[in-house]
Amino acid sequence: MRHFRLIVASFTSVAMGTVVFTQPGRGGSQWLTALGDAQRTSWIRADDKISIEALSKPGFELQWKAKLDNQPRGLNGLSQGVSASGVTLFVPMSVVAGSSNNVYGIDNDTGYIVWRRHFDAAMPAPTTACAGGITSAATRIVRLDPSATAAAPRLTFGAGAVGYRSLLGEPGQGVPIEGRAGGPGRAAGDPGAARGAGARGAAAPGPAPGAGRGAPPQSDRIPGAPPVEQAGNFGMLFRPSGVGYVMASDGMLHVVGLPSGKDIQKPAAFLPANSQWNSPIAVNTTLYAATTGKCGAPSAVWAIDLDSDAKPVVSWKTNGGEIVGAVAFTPNGTLIAAVGPGQAGGDGKANAIVALDPKTLELKDWFTQPNAEFVTGPTILRHNDKDIVAAATKDGRVILLDAAALGGSDHATPLHSSKPIVSAGGRVSRDALAAWQQGTAAGATATPTSWILVPVAGPLASGAPSTNGPVAAGSVVALKINEAGGALSLTPAWVSHSLSSPATPLIVNGAVFTLSTGMPSAAGGRGTPAVLHAYDGATGKRLWNSATSMTTFASPGSFWSSMGQVYVGTHDGTIYTFGFNDERRPKKGS
Repeated sequence: MRHFRLIVASFTSVAMGTVVFTQPGRGGSQWLTALGDAQRTSWIRADDKISIEALSKPGFELQWKAKLDNQPRGLNGLSQGVSASGVTLFVPMSVVAGSSNNVYGIDNDTGYIVWRRHFDAAMPAPTTACAGGITSAATRIVRLDPSATAAAPRLTFGAGAVGYRSLLGEPGQGVPIEGRAGGPGRAAGDPGAARGAGARGAAAPGPAPGAGRGAPPQSDRIPGAPPVEQAGNFGMLFRPSGVGYVMASDGMLHVVGLPSGKDIQKPAAFLPANSQWNSPIAVNTTLYAATTGKCGAPSAVWAIDLDSDAKPVVSWKTNGGEIVGAVAFTPNGTLIAAVGPGQAGGDGKANAIVALDPKTLELKDWFTQPNAEFVTGPTILRHNDKDIVAAATKDGRVILLDAAALGGSDHATPLHSSKPIVSAGGRVSRDALAAWQQGTAAGATATPTSWILVPVAGPLASGAPSTNGPVAAGSVVALKINEAGGALSLTPAWVSHSLSSPATPLIVNGAVFTLSTGMPSAAGGRGTPAVLHAYDGATGKRLWNSATSMTTFASPGSFWSSMGQVYVGTHDGTIYTFGFNDERRPKKGS
């Protein structure tokens, strides 16, 4: 049945050229990049399956699990997936990268492995500091405005139906390239990119000048093509995407077609070989990544121009501390990165949050304090009239900055610095926070409440809420942003149950999902089975947990959600998928 379904879908797409289709119950959001969006909030704003009310009733359960043949490297195994709706007729898909130079296309409804790619790049033996192989997730094009990623397109038959442009181009021209000029059906070009300084001088194009909040980037329209209108609540233009972007261990960027996993452009030189990179992201016509760990590359932010045949690359080196976590983007397109401790030389930066120009990667602004040893990348949330940058420090403080003026006139003044949320022996356990707002649903009239979620290992500071009982191994702490007289503050509002090495949580429609990864402290350790929990994001009341569904510990960062499902990748290469059964998924045993 699975094979027949996929064959029919693929054949129909080819035969029709342009398809118009329905997806019953296919509401919710796609997960287009690591940590969900350009602001790295891990927040899905709307979903028509997952809600506080739905999770308060029976029915959310393990739907399927799929074993992939990826071999872990150290503690690195599977990455977060990135999702696509309607890649072939009726088939939603997640693209999952594996540490041993593997990439998989997986049917979200059934767990069927649609395709598998292996890159034949040499990989040195992993070390404690440098695992090698593929070190982070794939990505797709991500919009700058977070509201633009709030819902996946819902396409329908009948009058006013929305057309979904085929993944096929004009005869003999191959697959249309996402984000490229020339109109539909333009052939995949030969980038002709060569390694070395000759390919690394030109500026990478960024957001269209003047693109503000709520305005779709100009690159969302293919020049010469008619607009494809997105159905649903957002009324903006939407261009279906047929590709994903994956980097192999040799630093080559691959543009892969989602239906087949095949290269549809010549691979382009991007990062130094065998480097360690964090959470790449593609915005407009530029793809960004950060290298860290001194694994074959300096600590730097890199950008490659996807729209140019030459694929020029630019970079910004910290000349000081290591890049921490993923880079994030403000809604107006400014790139924000966190820099950890180190010895800064010249104009180098350490213990800093920096703002970079998205085209040139030139330093525009920064915040720094000698005792602000950042351990997470930036997470950006709109609070009232400000875009707030949040990041955590080694001593357990969460620092809030104004994205428009990171450190004020002296580059050292935050909007707020919280008290440490951990006691001696505790630490922030992941390199990313999560953030969301309560009360943003359509028709809401009250001022939204803003939340920051912090994954913590070890004991909490005295006075922390005991919402779900004593905490031994670790937890997720929910901090509420308060504002009085224009001044911001953070208050611990609730704490999860005790979690073993918790992942960065994710939020779906007001429900907070936390993952007790069970990861051992070092490669080779046994760890404990991963457990997934769901909480009411406003109160901390636990609504559901996965109990003994998973049998081993989770891969770091392999935790994402899409279109009414939540996914966890474990160290043995298994993906566990949780959701509600409905008409789009076969009954158990079929």
